[in-house]
Amino acid sequence: MTDRKMTVWALFDSGNGSYTKGVKALNGSGGANIDIYPIGIDIENKNDHFINLNLADYGRLFGDNTLFDKLDKLPKPDLIIASPPCESWSNASAMCEGNACWKQEDLSDSLFAPQREPSMFTIRNASDYEKAYINYQYDRQFMKRVNGELCAFNTIEIIKRYNPKYFIIENPASGRLWKYIEDVMDFKLPHLNLTRYNNYDYPLQKPTKFASNLDLGLKNDIIKQDVEWKHFSKSYNERSNIPQTLVIEIFTKVYNKFLQEK
Repeated sequence: MTDRKMTVWALFDSGNGSYTKGVKALNGSGGANIDIYPIGIDIENKNDHFINLNLADYGRLFGDNTLFDKLDKLPKPDLIIASPPCESWSNASAMCEGNACWKQEDLSDSLFAPQREPSMFTIRNASDYEKAYINYQYDRQFMKRVNGELCAFNTIEIIKRYNPKYFIIENPASGRLWKYIEDVMDFKLPHLNLTRYNNYDYPLQKPTKFASNLDLGLKNDIIKQDVEWKHFSKSYNERSNIPQTLVIEIFTKVYNKFLQEK
């Protein structure tokens, strides 16, 4: 194994620890020399392999810099890889004109096309939920939306503050997160690496993007999936799992790039 060590911060890798497991397997096979620091909280309270930090933290608004104070003590990352929660961005929680957290209002009339594209980030009113055919609760969706925005904001703030050589952000392919990061936050994602999980020995197709400043060249064949999503596990951690063969491929490619550029 080479003695050139790459340091990785894995944000939100606090559930199943997919990235941590992948790095351990890759290191164990002699394929890389990576130090990984998983960071986040575990919603199911089943794991303790990670640095416990709330990545939706907004305490610095009030002078509490715990988030950055703790991150400042870690070795500088060569790669930051992040899987922020997708619930508020996903189309899985479909509602009229959008999803359960956001809506895209129709600005057109019967005569003219809209003069500008309507934003897909209009905040839903409480009355939207009263009229919905699905029993979503306003207070729960409000908290999901705020949590999603804070996690996205902090992810980009951490990338900008610690300026790693490489960054990767994972989320569902069709989710709103990508447009939010690029259009609302004005942070450019050079490569929206698209893949489908069942290209990597996984029962679900699950189209997913690993947005990065690297072209990862991931497999993206359209293959019929073995299991319907509604019949898959109800566990939050299991539904957030990433196929190990995919994780290992990503880390192998980034590590090889790291060695070439060192």
